[in-house]
Amino acid sequence: MTNYFTYFFEYIQFCIDDVASRSPLAVFFLFAPALLFDSVRYYVTNTIIFFLSLFEKDSSREDAVPFTPRLSVIIPARNEGEGLRGTLNSILESNYSKFEVIVVDDCSEDGTPALCKPYEDKGLIKYVRTTARSGKPAALNFAFKFATGDIIVHFDGDIAVDRDAITEVVKPFRDPKVGAASGNIKVRNDTASLASRLQAAEYGMTIAVGRRWLALVDRLQIASGAFNAFRKEILLDVKGADPEYGEDLDLTLKARKIGFKIAFAPKAVAMTDVPTSWRVLFSQRVRWDRCYIRLNLRKHRDMFDFHAFKWQDFVAGLDDIFFNLILLFAFPVYIAFIAIFVPQLFLFILTITYLFYTVVNFGQLAIVALLSERPGRDAMLILYTPLLFPYTLFLKAARILAYVLETIRSDFMKDGFFPKKIWGNMQEYH
Repeated sequence: MTNYFTYFFEYIQFCIDDVASRSPLAVFFLFAPALLFDSVRYYVTNTIIFFLSLFEKDSSREDAVPFTPRLSVIIPARNEGEGLRGTLNSILESNYSKFEVIVVDDCSEDGTPALCKPYEDKGLIKYVRTTARSGKPAALNFAFKFATGDIIVHFDGDIAVDRDAITEVVKPFRDPKVGAASGNIKVRNDTASLASRLQAAEYGMTIAVGRRWLALVDRLQIASGAFNAFRKEILLDVKGADPEYGEDLDLTLKARKIGFKIAFAPKAVAMTDVPTSWRVLFSQRVRWDRCYIRLNLRKHRDMFDFHAFKWQDFVAGLDDIFFNLILLFAFPVYIAFIAIFVPQLFLFILTITYLFYTVVNFGQLAIVALLSERPGRDAMLILYTPLLFPYTLFLKAARILAYVLETIRSDFMKDGFFPKKIWGNMQEYH
């Protein structure tokens, strides 16, 4: 054992001497890429949000002025089972007064019709069913026909919402420039597995805190499909949801293109179940990440024209290209470069990088807990800080595969999100 410690400290001393012998510029290029891949984009902005939160104005005076537009809550369902009952119960217990609930059943093959019937008989919901399975976007469009509200709130069928979630997601619409609002999605089954724990930590950093910054600087480009709200006039103007496997991103980009802002409602909390296995999680992220190539870079590439659209969208597009594309593919190249040209420092640089991100992630999860309405629960996520760096590498691998598959227009790993006929008839963009 003593020999191992001796070898370890000798290796550390060797690496320190090697680094010290190099020029400052060479040292910068050895370490800076690894330390800057994610830190600037998320960690700095999340820290800014934390300090800004210390000086937030009290909104109680504004909240005292009644603002209760008529709402239509739409829940698309496809074989949701008993999870749908919990969703309905939590929504119906909301403290918001003026809303209708529409369940649109996309030809479920389980007991969804029977589950919904008692609610329908009591006049608590409208239950409508598609004539053939068509996918979530088509189901949403079908439900829009029955909606009477001025604002359309959408929930997935496996969501549990806080009592004030609907009230909170409506508040941003006081501003007539706001066209859509994203709810704050958190993980309900966070204790089910290690994968769900790490997703809970990820959601906290990128959604609960990260989207506050994007909304603040008017660069938020997605209202989460699991829980969002849109002005009905926008949905009519853009002719509803297209058959896309990122219909939430697609609708949000459409809203931005006609001049509306996208808000984030951090107090509008909804709890969702996430994949508990690494295989299912990988498949889900491949589907999600394919949307970036298909929608941002193909279908809505005209948003890079800052003469026609907001300059914030142009900046957001450049930001995405740099961090989501260039740095993503640069990372494995960087790792290969270190392994080939400075193999004696390979483990040393990886260790320094790991320790750096572990320390930074600790601070970020502390911010998540401090800003949370469930501080005790979210504080427990700090225990998983040491695993977040390898988790991000797992997500990068899924993203790289997704981009490659979508770039070559491969059908590989296209899952059951849509029936085959919809996958086959989906419009191609060039």
